[in-house]
Amino acid sequence: MIATDTAETNVAVLAADVVTVLGAHRHRGVNEKQIQDSVQRVLAAAGLVFSREHALSAQDRPDFLVDGGVVVEVKMKASRSMVLMQLGRYAAHDQVAALVLASPRLTVVAGMPDSIHGKPVRVVQLPGVGLA
Repeated sequence: MIATDTAETNVAVLAADVVTVLGAHRHRGVNEKQIQDSVQRVLAAAGLVFSREHALSAQDRPDFLVDGGVVVEVKMKASRSMVLMQLGRYAAHDQVAALVLASPRLTVVAGMPDSIHGKPVRVVQLPGVGLA
């Protein structure tokens, strides 16, 4: 993505920072809830301001919304089509500026588009998942 203004640049940098922070930590857990707890600890330790299970609408509640409009969605097991549908719903909201998909499974993060509804998409394969 080529940033055309300061807001786009800030969002791109924030999304990249989230990916870097999450990818640098070894996450421990055997289910999605435990990994979400780990992600929460890592985001907080990095000093990022965020809310968990933020209500974008009655139907749409991403795992995390980082201040600045970056959605972080954690997936342990999910089909690519279901993930794309879910991210597409999130991207349709005005308060969402970028999306980060975090998963231990390469099959979940591989082949994700660079953007959905004009919102940049970044992926991070979480290291250490599955080790309790």
